[in-house]
Amino acid sequence: MNIRKITISYIIFILIIIVIADQGDYVAILTDWVDKIPYGDKGGHLILMGLLSLTVNLSFQCSQWTVNQHTFLKGSVIVAILVTLEEISQLFISSRTFDGGDLLSDYLGIWVFGQLAGYLNSTKLSHS
Repeated sequence: MNIRKITISYIIFILIIIVIADQGDYVAILTDWVDKIPYGDKGGHLILMGLLSLTVNLSFQCSQWTVNQHTFLKGSVIVAILVTLEEISQLFISSRTFDGGDLLSDYLGIWVFGQLAGYLNSTKLSHS
């Protein structure tokens, strides 16, 4: 399957999770088993946003922006901006709660999986 199709499908999946959470319906669906896992919520954020970063970066072929001699993966920057806006939006949704720990977990996942995308992309290129 094409990485772009996987990325679009995954984005739709994440959007569905956000809509369910924004409506407050996630409590029965997610918290029953996530709360049983130590740091399950934070781990979930790390994995979900990390996989988003991985797929978006691979879709963009790990293209980069350079700012003041520092390089950043475009996909990771875009995902980080959108995730930040989504977390901040929770301040204005009564069924949600802003959590800086969630945002930190998101950023860690974005960075780690972004690095993995870079590695996978460079491995693919070196074998082409």
